[in-house]
Amino acid sequence: MELLPDCPTYGGIGIPHSAAACNGSRRARPAGGAPASARPRRDRAAAGKYHSRVLRPRPARSSAASKSPRPAWLALAACGVATPALAAGLLPLGVELRARAFVPGEPLRIEVTAPEPLAHVEGAFLGRHVSLVRAAGQATGGERWSGWTMIALDQPPVVGVLEIQGRSAAGRPVGATRAVTVGAASFPRETLSVAPSYVEPPPAVVARLERERRKLEAVYRSRRAVPLPEHVFLRPVPGELTSVFGTERIYNGQRRSPHPGIDLRAASGTAVRCSGAGRAVLAEELYYSGNTVIVDHGAGLFTIYAHLSVISVKEGAEVSAGQLIGSSGATGRVTGPHLHWGAKLGELPFDPEALLDERLFAAGR
Repeated sequence: MELLPDCPTYGGIGIPHSAAACNGSRRARPAGGAPASARPRRDRAAAGKYHSRVLRPRPARSSAASKSPRPAWLALAACGVATPALAAGLLPLGVELRARAFVPGEPLRIEVTAPEPLAHVEGAFLGRHVSLVRAAGQATGGERWSGWTMIALDQPPVVGVLEIQGRSAAGRPVGATRAVTVGAASFPRETLSVAPSYVEPPPAVVARLERERRKLEAVYRSRRAVPLPEHVFLRPVPGELTSVFGTERIYNGQRRSPHPGIDLRAASGTAVRCSGAGRAVLAEELYYSGNTVIVDHGAGLFTIYAHLSVISVKEGAEVSAGQLIGSSGATGRVTGPHLHWGAKLGELPFDPEALLDERLFAAGR
């Protein structure tokens, strides 16, 4: 595996890190030389219904993949689910996975049901801890817990195992195991020209970048134990999509980290509205992403709105879906006015258009 140069763009809207220690990322280059150009393709089947006509990456499909039109969260049997025999005395749990597709850059929503009240339950998937939150409006007797996890952008194909464990209110151990086959995905390439200072930051801004990195790390580490949203998110601006998630970006001839969000067409001054209810945990100007708002939706889910001309919300304020939070612009590292819209689970970015897909939300079932 060859390490690719990492990019300080992640310091604002992707994975925060120090530009001064920009040595490499874990995004793999295929063995045997330079990566394939990965031409963008139209794809509507594997990742669900999209809301804009645009050239998109296509998740790779094996010849044995199911051609069933069922949603991904109903296709566990086709993904090689195996549930081992439960240990004696272990209270079994019901586990449902919801996703557009089981490929890199996609979020997974986990729904756990128990026949009796639980004191605590948590999980693990692909080496990462999964926090679960008790859902609102519980029925008498049993309980429902839910949480988010995801398949990282650099995840190679693998059979991943979701493990759930905890204890009931009566002290009885509970648990469940599910296996999911993670496929491959390809992404397009994009060449951009920007001011040289946004590719090779001058020494005068290194200290600033480090302060921003530390602040963003603290933001994405925080967790609010609130029930997961039951309704789809809103598109923050009406403009069409101009750059897709995961695009390999080349700035001034230098390869940098993949695009950690999507770009939406928006003339300067276009109203930008919050895509879902939450709390504004950052509202300030950052070096790479310009005027930026980050909203914490609870349980580790964040959305990011970057390159704004105006910020219209204060840090710490509660915000509702559809509320005005700013105006689009061309601040930070840009080639022109637009809105960068991102989404993250903790520090890991995923395609925010997944939040527009009703299959991830109870109200859309």
